[in-house]
Amino acid sequence: MKTFTKICNIFDSYNYQIIPTDSKKVKMYATFNNSSLYLVNIISLDSAYTFSKEKFKEYKVITKEQFGHIDSNKIILLNLIITENALDIYKDVNYTPDFDEDLIDINWIIDDNEGKLIIPSMQVNNVIGIEKDIRKLLEANDESWGPKTIQESASIPYITYGLLAINIIFFIYMEKSGGTTNILNLVKFGAIDYYSFFTKGEYYRIITSMFIHIGALHLLYNMFSLFIFGTRIERYMKKWEYILLYGLSGISGGLLSITVDLINQRPVISAGASGAIYGLIGAILVYSRVYKKHIGGLNSYTILIMFIVGIAFGTMNPGISNLAHLGGFIGGALVAYLLTLKKQA
Repeated sequence: MKTFTKICNIFDSYNYQIIPTDSKKVKMYATFNNSSLYLVNIISLDSAYTFSKEKFKEYKVITKEQFGHIDSNKIILLNLIITENALDIYKDVNYTPDFDEDLIDINWIIDDNEGKLIIPSMQVNNVIGIEKDIRKLLEANDESWGPKTIQESASIPYITYGLLAINIIFFIYMEKSGGTTNILNLVKFGAIDYYSFFTKGEYYRIITSMFIHIGALHLLYNMFSLFIFGTRIERYMKKWEYILLYGLSGISGGLLSITVDLINQRPVISAGASGAIYGLIGAILVYSRVYKKHIGGLNSYTILIMFIVGIAFGTMNPGISNLAHLGGFIGGALVAYLLTLKKQA
């Protein structure tokens, strides 16, 4: 049962939902990914609990009846069969899954003697990246090896709330001091343009511009986005990591935007927290993929859709800088990825 426990630990670390079963030698986990329900059956075979084709067919029907009512595009059932007699069952599980069915069953074998994952030639060889961690676990000499994990903190996201407060207070002060749509006032308070940045050397504007918003709607949209994404990703990061992520994302978004403005000789006044916010979106995407879990209820598929919709909206609105969004997104994704490497070092 040692291998069985180690494999189960992988899915425990993913925080997959545990589904009760009628046997101590079978453990089931569930998760949603890309609008599909994934069920993982970990089955430990021995002399007392043997493989049976009829039992598998019956179990598939029962599973389909049990989960068929759930709103999902497809149900993918992955059976991980742990056995010391891999060759005895290989032919029985080596068939092409029917992808037109509502429930697609996939069978992999874990050879307990050889300590390796065997994916039958006609079966699917990739299921949301699970196979990579299983192989690493089985190949590792270090018994303490485990997949990359991350825990959500229950602490209040003070940094995000602080950023919200700073942006709102700064906006109110600017409104009382000349307005937030007045170009001269925007430049006075630290909005950015390529002339002041590159020619006059006022590099501080790359920071100050992150806290300036041009009009109430601009502020409202960005603060709503900051609240949605910031309160989620902050709970998975140390305070200094989150501040670093936010700052570098905003800087990378601003630099890309003003550099292209310089190349195209466009005297655009730009400001806003959107570059930093898109960096948070990029970080959520990286964390959800690396750690194979939803970050605050958001998975990688949802984040990608939101990113694409945001870019499409920006393309239709000339007042929105997609370059700042793109630069922030790339910067945030890169910072988050480097942080995941650091956690595993």
